[in-house]
Amino acid sequence: MKRKQTSTGANAQLLARVRALSHRAVRDREDSFWIEGIRQFVQAYDARFDFSAVVYSPVLLKSSLAEMLLRRLAAAGVPRFKVSPEEFRSVGAALHASGVGAIVRQRWTPLDVAARRSGLGWLIVESIRSPGNLGTMLRTAEAAGMTGVIFVGSQCDPFDPVVVRSCMGGMFPLPMVRATPEQLATWGMRDGVQFVGLSPTADRLWTQGPSGPKVAIVLGEERSGLSAAMQKLCTTTVRLPMTGTADSLNVAMAASVMMYEFVRRAQPPN
Repeated sequence: MKRKQTSTGANAQLLARVRALSHRAVRDREDSFWIEGIRQFVQAYDARFDFSAVVYSPVLLKSSLAEMLLRRLAAAGVPRFKVSPEEFRSVGAALHASGVGAIVRQRWTPLDVAARRSGLGWLIVESIRSPGNLGTMLRTAEAAGMTGVIFVGSQCDPFDPVVVRSCMGGMFPLPMVRATPEQLATWGMRDGVQFVGLSPTADRLWTQGPSGPKVAIVLGEERSGLSAAMQKLCTTTVRLPMTGTADSLNVAMAASVMMYEFVRRAQPPN
């Protein structure tokens, strides 16, 4: 029995939904986001994200792996929408259209569940203005082997299309948590977590702070830094030395330096 092809009208509705997901209010309401490209598609599948719908263009898609995963998702009951190259490009942002994309459910891990994980340490993000910076931080956190990323409050949106593109798939394996300062304080007291804030006015250098699975790096907004509530939470603060004329580092770069200091310390001695 032939599989019934999705109608043009259904395609139009689906593509309109994809475009609407570029707005945060829609992403939050639907608890979903759009992914595009073979790398993101495969990594989201491998990380067992929940697929709501798949959009593909057979003319553009040139990946046997992605085609196999498309068949698996269809067998599992995920709706597939076959579109023309022009239709796919109308919702795609990549320079070279890959021919595959999907609407995927957002995934948040409760703090109590995430806290039981083992790993290199945590990255806590309070507020980041630039979605590109946030994407770079998520990509680096995954590459460095951080335990997960905790977002304070609701200001940051890791499912923003720019974040998703710039993290190069790094977000999918990472546990991501939303928590309040009060929840973090309770966690710290219960599990002995040390919160290390990054501040240009700190007395200690970045190499003088603690590290380990019970340590969390805390980063504030690019211009204003850590809020009073998060400063109060921090066990200690550290800084990166600035010997040139620049008065600050890009926040994603500073986060990367801190995370790879954790990596350096975790390496066995020669």
